[in-house]
Amino acid sequence: MYSDDEIKERLGKYGAVYLPDDIKESIDDIIGNEEIKERLEDFFGALKKYETIVEKLKKSKLTPNLTVLLYGPPGTGKTSLTRAFSKLYGIPICVVESDRLVSPLLGDTIKNIRNVVELAADIANENGSFLLFFDEIDAIGSERSNIHEVGEIKRAVISFLQVIDKVNYDAIPLAIFGATNHQHQLDSAIWRRFTFHLKFDFPDYNLRKLIIESFLNKMKEAQIGVDDSIISGLNDELKIFQTISKELKKKIGREITEFDGAVFRKELAEKGINGILQLTIGYSGSDIERGTRVALFKTFTTELLTYDIFYKSLKLVGGTAIHVGRQDFLSSSQPDINRTKDSGSDLSMPPEI
Repeated sequence: MYSDDEIKERLGKYGAVYLPDDIKESIDDIIGNEEIKERLEDFFGALKKYETIVEKLKKSKLTPNLTVLLYGPPGTGKTSLTRAFSKLYGIPICVVESDRLVSPLLGDTIKNIRNVVELAADIANENGSFLLFFDEIDAIGSERSNIHEVGEIKRAVISFLQVIDKVNYDAIPLAIFGATNHQHQLDSAIWRRFTFHLKFDFPDYNLRKLIIESFLNKMKEAQIGVDDSIISGLNDELKIFQTISKELKKKIGREITEFDGAVFRKELAEKGINGILQLTIGYSGSDIERGTRVALFKTFTTELLTYDIFYKSLKLVGGTAIHVGRQDFLSSSQPDINRTKDSGSDLSMPPEI
């Protein structure tokens, strides 16, 4: 049986190893993605009981593939949510970093892939359930038909497929997760090896409001004052978003979101909306957290988080949609409205800081 120190030492060269007690996140900390949480609840529940039923499954030739592919923009909770479930179910996890696997030396990438999976499989057999999480799996699982891919990467894909098949065939209690922001670059055979395909996306305005409010509550817990204009501004803006949504559904005959082209955002621009919910279209939960942390520095001296400070801080960090070249999430015709020193409760004007 492997000790905790031995697991960390041997797998640590491939990435970060988290024992359940090391993990800070809880599932309640991660707002939204309820359907994904339900799927992961099923998966982790089965993984925890896997050893008690595996012999029956072998006899029926119905052993499940303990594999999950998580895809979507960065900062939307793929790694955090997986760690949170690992903590809840008491399953250690190694988050494998792609740059630890990919090597310029011929054959080393394949060797690294085989070594990390075989070591994790051995740990799972000796200690019980274990989870191997391949971050940026596209680095070792790119489409083999891509003319730009060199032979080494193509061989790495084949090697990865082979080790996954062996783990599944031997019914080892090792869960293999893959996460990617570039799902369209994955080899089709990689897709087929994963039982679950779970899509993460940017939060819509309802979810963004909940995420923002959760960080505001953390500010309050830290005994930092939060100006009432932030909450009232969010509530007023939410009502306008909901009204636009209802009007567009009535006009077009289907649900229209902020992410359906520029239709929704055109309505926002025509109404002169330029508040926090509008600003954060195309922001991930991680972006909002970073914006909150930026605002935190300002409050060390002001001891009060105002609408102006919060808006400016969120704007400073920017949204992932822009950073990854998804300008389609943002309005191409933002209204150019003069700033004022108003508290920010007037949603037609971006606040002054």
